[in-house]
Amino acid sequence: MSPNNTAEPDILWAQRGAIQPGLLQQFRASVAHAFIIMTRRRRFALAAALTFLPALVPIMESFFGRSVYALMASELFTRLAEKLYIDLLSPLLGLFFATMLIAEDVELRTINYILTRPIRRGIWVLGRFTAFLLAAAPILLVSLAITAVACSVERQGFVLSNFNDLKLFIHYVAVQTIALAVYGAFSLFLGALTKRPIVYGVLLIYGWQRVAAFVPGVVDFLTIQKYIDGLKPVLATQRNLVEIQTALGTFQREVFAVGAVKALVVLLVLISLFLGASALSLRTREFGGDKTAGS
Repeated sequence: MSPNNTAEPDILWAQRGAIQPGLLQQFRASVAHAFIIMTRRRRFALAAALTFLPALVPIMESFFGRSVYALMASELFTRLAEKLYIDLLSPLLGLFFATMLIAEDVELRTINYILTRPIRRGIWVLGRFTAFLLAAAPILLVSLAITAVACSVERQGFVLSNFNDLKLFIHYVAVQTIALAVYGAFSLFLGALTKRPIVYGVLLIYGWQRVAAFVPGVVDFLTIQKYIDGLKPVLATQRNLVEIQTALGTFQREVFAVGAVKALVVLLVLISLFLGASALSLRTREFGGDKTAGS
């Protein structure tokens, strides 16, 4: 056998080892696949259109709210950023997209084929979660920026060229991104664990969290909303009291505050737990009657 023929198997083995997909290649493939599929859906354009609707609020309020009771620009932007973008749209986009990252493959019966490919379960889940953030976070960011500009039109008290106002805007961008991430991870976990993730997501996010906010005691510590509120800017308005309106009158419930650092740590831990539980669920859950082989 010639020296060239002897060295040929070693060269072929080295080439095959070079093209063997590593963790980075697996991650990039998962991100690209999920991002392309997500942005091509009609629901993506619909969700984007719904996300930009709050930007019309300050414009409409400028035309129809010209009175002594009209909100100042800073107060209007604060209410829109907190109540609409952080508390409403961030979990809504999570339910709209993240629940289907795994649940859609389960419904189409393609999950077994995907999970038999040479890719780690954790890397595949992390890639899909990253694709969700890359698709949803820019939509919220652009919409919030348009809202901030619209709030400063024909109003006083809020201008992005002012350092304090710009700092407030960046703060809300960071909070809404973290809220989007944790709600997205939670929704992805529901999609990996249950057959009806949107139903359970609506009940837990918009049902349980709203009820827990009015229940006396520390029940609200069992909600995601509690820790997201801890990241919001400390403004002149009181956050340690919640008004409860009943048939007997209006009552105030004292709220135990959570520090920003502790809230951030808890939310990061929750994101890790939800993603890890999603990957674990893919190993143990049975799809279509056949148990998926784990790696």
